[in-house]
Amino acid sequence: MRRVGLGQQGSAVVGVLVVLVAALVVPAGAAGATTPGSVRRAAAPGYEQTISIALADIQDYWSTEFPALYGSRYVPVPRNRIIAGRPGVRLPSCQGQRLSYKDVEDNAFYCFQDNFVAYDDAGLFRDLYDSVGPFSVALVLAHEWGHAIQDRSGDTGGPTIYAELQADCFAGAWTADVSNHPQQVPYSSGDLEVALAALLRFRDAPGSSPDDPSAHGSAFDRVNAFQDGFESGPKRCTTYFVDPPLVVQIPFSSEAEARSGGDVAAADVIPLTVDLLNEFYSQVEPKYTPLTTDDVYAFDSSKPRTIPKCGGSRPAVKQVQSRVYFCIDDGYVAFDQPFLQKVYDQIGDFGVSTLIANPWATHVQLEQGTPGASDNTLEAVMQADCYTGGWAAAFYNGYLSGGSLSPGDLDELVQAFLVYSRARGISSAVPISFVRVKFFRRGFFAGYQSCDYASIANDVAAL
Repeated sequence: MRRVGLGQQGSAVVGVLVVLVAALVVPAGAAGATTPGSVRRAAAPGYEQTISIALADIQDYWSTEFPALYGSRYVPVPRNRIIAGRPGVRLPSCQGQRLSYKDVEDNAFYCFQDNFVAYDDAGLFRDLYDSVGPFSVALVLAHEWGHAIQDRSGDTGGPTIYAELQADCFAGAWTADVSNHPQQVPYSSGDLEVALAALLRFRDAPGSSPDDPSAHGSAFDRVNAFQDGFESGPKRCTTYFVDPPLVVQIPFSSEAEARSGGDVAAADVIPLTVDLLNEFYSQVEPKYTPLTTDDVYAFDSSKPRTIPKCGGSRPAVKQVQSRVYFCIDDGYVAFDQPFLQKVYDQIGDFGVSTLIANPWATHVQLEQGTPGASDNTLEAVMQADCYTGGWAAAFYNGYLSGGSLSPGDLDELVQAFLVYSRARGISSAVPISFVRVKFFRRGFFAGYQSCDYASIANDVAAL
């Protein structure tokens, strides 16, 4: 953020907690693991089998979809043109350029005109399989097939970033298809969380220019394109060169901002966030009652006596450890300071701001009489995320006087959603991080007024 901390601990008046976040975790998806938002399932197929199954399904998907989209037969990528790159394996030449393992190391690519896919079989793919999850390997292949589709359709003349985002969109459309018949490609809702983790891993560095000829997009841009395809199908993806998605990737404004990574000092994060939230909600909600920094309490869950009372009693450590919450009885926001300090250190300032903004939205919902706000229902949580998206859009567009978003801020939001486990009471079958980003995107792209409860509830029912 350009120009908010982990605020000062205050004396509390404190009953009912609305808990919107949990522990900082590392996204995991190795065979037999439970990813954030997933349910435990049987062990995934082995590495080689995962690739084989994914390749067969991707080719089959496009044999149906390509004719429907472009009116001509899909020509598969020949099996001998799918190259598992490793030292000693000879790679085909690409557009006249001789290649070696160094060209594919820690990478995967599709070669236009020469019609082959190559991937790092010695490093990248095995690391993805082990550290992010089997589905991440399939996702990278689906993205590269997006480029194969561009080659076959002749849709290759636009800016690089739109070509890359279109490939992400095609990968999202394929993933939606997989979700409807997981017997072919082993799949669970948790794989949507794996997709987020993989897209974060392959984002452009914060501050990169979208005009760079090698630009792929920020994590937020890539997640937006993937979810666009997942929600709307491949037809929407075909329009990316004539009706492109908004690209929010922005360069740093100065050398000083680049040195700081766009983060304000930790001690400034909470005060700035409070000012920005009050300014926004005062504009969009005429009867809004502002909160102040005196209504934001820091505590240390390792020191139980620092936990503020809520409704006359002190919450148990396990209720508030590594959490940010809103106390309904006494109308304040509280957070576990060591936890948010870790978020600041590992993710950045807007990760902290996002986690403060969500219980703040609960305060707004309670003033509005939103159903489920006091019970932390899925519908209420998603509306809160949508509200937060509307707030972030106002910040991004310069409508708030306290500053503006910095490069990487929206990537920090995606990371913050990923490191949270689920809100209290939400089914483990819901891919919570993926769904939270979905509703944040609604508020961000369509505005605060798009977050009406009835509409949110209808969309949640369709999940």
